[in-house]
Amino acid sequence: MTDEQVDYEDLTGMQLTDDELSELVGGGGECIFNWTTKDGYPVGVVVAYVFHEGKFFTTCAERRKRVPALRARPQSAIVINRGGKTATYKGDSTIHANGDEGWDDLKQWFYSILSGTDARPDDTYRQAFCKFLDSPHRVIIETDARLVVGFDAHKFQQFTNEAIAAGHAD
Repeated sequence: MTDEQVDYEDLTGMQLTDDELSELVGGGGECIFNWTTKDGYPVGVVVAYVFHEGKFFTTCAERRKRVPALRARPQSAIVINRGGKTATYKGDSTIHANGDEGWDDLKQWFYSILSGTDARPDDTYRQAFCKFLDSPHRVIIETDARLVVGFDAHKFQQFTNEAIAAGHAD
């Protein structure tokens, strides 16, 4: 391969920078939260998340199948995909439930951020949503995740267009 040839299988230049990752993850939003079944199959759902102090926080009703699955097998993954940028994280999840030590403090800040009452405390919809979240059988899932891969589809498209224009599609 000469200096002019392009290694189209080398995608290292498509990675997200630290600033791009921070922008993608830091604002919260939706992610695909993944875990494994007792048979070892991966499964995932789209959920809202908050990224706080380097960890992902999500919530669900305690009766959801992911709760006992994560208690048995805490290995999980989080995928965020927005605006052509994707980040995949893997880590271990911890289930926090009503009655656990620190529960009241955790749910107070988490529900406030997730509902938006931290930014708009006088918004009646956000107040109602915050109260809705505070149900007796709700859990908060904390995931201490590490980046596996970050990918920028816009960089990939530019790379592809440049390779095609240079005649490297052979």
